[in-house]
Amino acid sequence: MSMTQSVESAILAQTRRGLRTLLAVPAARAAGLARVEDLEIAGPGGPLRARYYEAPDAEPAPLMVYFHGGGFICCDIDTHDSICSWLAKSSRGRVLSVGYRLAPESRFPGQIEDTRAACAWAFQNAQRLGAAPYKLVLAGDSAGAYLAATMTLEINRATPGAIALQVLLYPLVHIQDSLWSQEELRNFRFLGRVAVRYIARSLGGEALPSLLDVDLTAAPPTIVAGGGAMDPVRSDVKAFVDALRRAGVEVTEKKYPMLMHGGLNFTNYSKTATTALQEVGELVRAAFAR
Repeated sequence: MSMTQSVESAILAQTRRGLRTLLAVPAARAAGLARVEDLEIAGPGGPLRARYYEAPDAEPAPLMVYFHGGGFICCDIDTHDSICSWLAKSSRGRVLSVGYRLAPESRFPGQIEDTRAACAWAFQNAQRLGAAPYKLVLAGDSAGAYLAATMTLEINRATPGAIALQVLLYPLVHIQDSLWSQEELRNFRFLGRVAVRYIARSLGGEALPSLLDVDLTAAPPTIVAGGGAMDPVRSDVKAFVDALRRAGVEVTEKKYPMLMHGGLNFTNYSKTATTALQEVGELVRAAFAR
């Protein structure tokens, strides 16, 4: 390992530790849940950590499978514990949060392979957990939203309607540097472009297909929540929402001007975060109450 690689590895390890210290806060979990249970799911590269959340008044709606953000390189089910607990409580439903292998230790498409295994497990076990059989909701934030949207299209192309709803929180739509560079100095894109360059290198190049370049007609009704000036993906999210609507997809969009990218993790400190998650959860519940 070169000196540069050693320094980068040390910085990444420190970043991961710092995020866990900041975000994996037990007190941030929504109170009053009926059940929270840690699970293991067999994945192609080894066991995947998972956590199941159930509201006390959970309805027999489809199980929500949640994939955490963190640029494919950071975070886990502990850093996103509060988000998933609030979504379970506010939707009066059931949420399965599943981890996946991170880059650079696991290059793309390892992350897709893990999410595919997680969805297969969820389909097989949803009814046992009390959720509706044969259908799922896929959800995630940032990089996790990319995984959720990608798996939604894959599954619904094979089995139309199997993913009944997708919930995308400030989704990372692409990692193509050419597109990020066009807006580097506006829309707060400079730091975002630096981060995306590192993500692409960690994953093994710009291997992720842009969600702006794929056929979106298999997408189900979609809930999108995004931030304001401190959210560097917001212009991509607008383009993605427009593309979904052109494909005939029903989209419900929530915008939070004071929300920064990653801000939904801060439920222990931010009223904006808890309000947004409550509103998104209510939209999920309303979608299945029709």
